[in-house]
Amino acid sequence: LCSQNLLCDVTIVAEDMEITAHRVVLAACSPYFHAMFTGEMTESRAKRVRIKEVDGWTLRMLIDYIYTAEIQVTEENVQVLLPAAGLLQLQDVKRTCCEFLESQLHPINCLGIRAFADMHACTELLNKANTYAGKVFLFLPTEQHFSDVVLSEEYLNLGVEQVCSLISSDKLTIASEEKVFEAVIAWVNHDKDVRQELMARLMEHVRLPLLSREYLVQRVEEEILVKNSSACKDYLIEAMKYHLLPTEQRALMKSTRTKLRTPVSLPKLMMVVGGQAPKAIRSVECYDFKEERWHQVAELPSRRCRAGMVYMGGMVYAVGGFNGSLRVRTVDSYDPVKDQWTSVANMQDRRSTLGAAVLNGLLYAVGGFDGSTGLSSVEVYNLKTNEWFHVAPMNTRRSSVGVGVVGGKLYAVGGYDGASRQCLSSVECYDANTNEWSYVAEMSTRRSGAGVGVLNNLLYAVGGHDGPLVRKSVEVFDPVASAWKQVADMNMCRRNAG
Repeated sequence: LCSQNLLCDVTIVAEDMEITAHRVVLAACSPYFHAMFTGEMTESRAKRVRIKEVDGWTLRMLIDYIYTAEIQVTEENVQVLLPAAGLLQLQDVKRTCCEFLESQLHPINCLGIRAFADMHACTELLNKANTYAGKVFLFLPTEQHFSDVVLSEEYLNLGVEQVCSLISSDKLTIASEEKVFEAVIAWVNHDKDVRQELMARLMEHVRLPLLSREYLVQRVEEEILVKNSSACKDYLIEAMKYHLLPTEQRALMKSTRTKLRTPVSLPKLMMVVGGQAPKAIRSVECYDFKEERWHQVAELPSRRCRAGMVYMGGMVYAVGGFNGSLRVRTVDSYDPVKDQWTSVANMQDRRSTLGAAVLNGLLYAVGGFDGSTGLSSVEVYNLKTNEWFHVAPMNTRRSSVGVGVVGGKLYAVGGYDGASRQCLSSVECYDANTNEWSYVAEMSTRRSGAGVGVLNNLLYAVGGHDGPLVRKSVEVFDPVASAWKQVADMNMCRRNAG
């Protein structure tokens, strides 16, 4: 009837487009038209009704939809179709547009879609876009994704609050803080006359101390936008002071700008925790393999050396050790996402030079030295209950013992027997199913303070000392053959190597 102009009683006009229709059909499908035609407005009786907020072709598409229940949403029309559908309160069309935009989410357009959804009160699409943008910027992006996004038109057109929110996040995944600095400069230069006065506000969130000294001098100091801002120059001076401090004193300058960004999907890192220099220290450093440099991270709650170290459940545990005066029972866990140490339950025994390993989701503290004698005792930490409990002791006292897990069993390798004052060549194996320790084949050499590691289901014992001599020899244990064999020596003699 509509296409043939039969029984039509109203003409809807938008721009130069005139569309004849039936009031009752429009009112039945659109709350907007229902209110128009049943209320006291002049449009309720008018033969011609002009709608100014919608262009002609978009209105034609929506009225055709009212009659046919069919509409085609494309990249070309979605940005005019969605607000028009919202105006006419055609919720099914608006929902279809939102679903289309959700299907188009990409690192390059997610910011624009998020802003579009917010502008038009598309709550579900806004939530989806926020979640997607969060993953792109905070959790899963490659370095290339970030580079692409910050050069996109959508990023360059963000408001200052949105840019600050993005670059201030602790979870922003980037290869280097250089990317953040360059992103700020690109955004300001996009509308320099207006935005250059916002530089200080933005630079507050750029972690300049994390940049190399070379980059600070050669790039940041030479940037005209930095030179023209006294606050930005103050941030640069702060960064240079940070680099001039000895490593152990940098923690004293701790602030949001010296804190590492710590994404959920963490980069590959190596941690060095505590130690002696020459006394026990609290310092902790991380080596980032991608950036190829060391970063100072949160210090230990207390001084600690000769501790056991394990990684379990996304956390790093420092177990026992020596604080310079006493062997300790304390245990601290490090959360790399929060860059924070937290104390957990103490062990039941004081232990330094212990072995620490994870078996079946439990943390084992093996042997060690309590300040007066070597220990044969073994205790286990349950993360879920935050409790330590003893299991069967080893057959031999072992301090400076190396431990490793192979084939679901825990091995205690060598060490020092405080009772007989002997370095040990013996090796014991713990079976958690039976709660029993049993001897396996001995090493060919006595080794106390050997470095012990596992590679390809083989147990390696590296270096150590046998009393008078520090060794460079290396042995490998095959649990299947229950035998040790010699492999190539190291170039240097080592003991207590990690």
